[in-house]
Amino acid sequence: MAGNGAGRRFGNVYGVNTMKAELLKEVIACLPKERTVFHYTRDDYALMLLARYVGNGKTMREVRQSKFGGLLNKATIRRILADEGSGMLSSTVFDYAYVEGRKPFLLTTGSWNEEKSSYNQTSRNEGNLVLRMNFSAEHDREFQRVVHEEEVDYFQYCGHPVLREGERRYFRYTLAWVRMDVDFDENEVLIEEVQNDWLRHARWYQKRLEWCLKYRKKNYESMTVNGKVKAAIYYAKEILAPYYRIWDEAALTAAIQFATDELGIRNIYYHTFETGNALKGIDHRHPPRSLYTNLPRRFCFEQTHEVPVMLQKSRAVKRKLKKFRNPSWHRLAT
Repeated sequence: MAGNGAGRRFGNVYGVNTMKAELLKEVIACLPKERTVFHYTRDDYALMLLARYVGNGKTMREVRQSKFGGLLNKATIRRILADEGSGMLSSTVFDYAYVEGRKPFLLTTGSWNEEKSSYNQTSRNEGNLVLRMNFSAEHDREFQRVVHEEEVDYFQYCGHPVLREGERRYFRYTLAWVRMDVDFDENEVLIEEVQNDWLRHARWYQKRLEWCLKYRKKNYESMTVNGKVKAAIYYAKEILAPYYRIWDEAALTAAIQFATDELGIRNIYYHTFETGNALKGIDHRHPPRSLYTNLPRRFCFEQTHEVPVMLQKSRAVKRKLKKFRNPSWHRLAT
């Protein structure tokens, strides 16, 4: 999404600038409504981070000595830099690098917890801005060709912030989303959640079809289009395979670009596993630990015990933190 200075529009509008329902609606109204296509393949996040770090120019030595130095060891980066030598690097080296196999996605925005429910897993019990990463039309056509329309509910949970039919003049199924608490006054974004329903449920769908096929059960006839059970298994196992490898880093890359380029916010926080669960009131059915440990480390977030200012302003958060020892967050200054 091209930057339009949304952050400059909304700072100091509502005093203590939590993501209240009215502010959420105004922000979303000012964001693009037309198709915003986002392309991604494995390790593209390294290109994005390096481009932002080097800016108009840094030496190879400076990059190697920075927290982003480890990204230079990735095969894609080594290939791009093969002819660059040890001189100056600029963002254009990474911004315009050609990499094969990029998948197209459609980005849309939405909101979460506008009604301020304490059960909706938000740290400040305020609304969240949602960035959805939706599939392409090509994927959706393949899905609809082999999977019965009544089975869609098995792939996504209606209570989650997925794109709904009629919400835009176009529709795509949602692969993943990122929930963000935004504070324009403090120039901070807190990533509350990176989540995916589609791929988890696709594994269950595939196993169910394989079981029906093995034991010659007829259940699958109601699950697939015209009984295309083998084609449906192929979809779940092979067509979706590339998405398993990239969905989490693609979603986080899109969120970082969205926060910096569209909202104009430079300080990005991301929950650690323990602190996030405590502040969001998750006592059971915890999210995958790797999404709150390995993923932010891969993106060169640094761990900090300094409480984000947006959270310091919340009485509810302060009460929770008193009961929690040694809270910490991941932080990335872009």
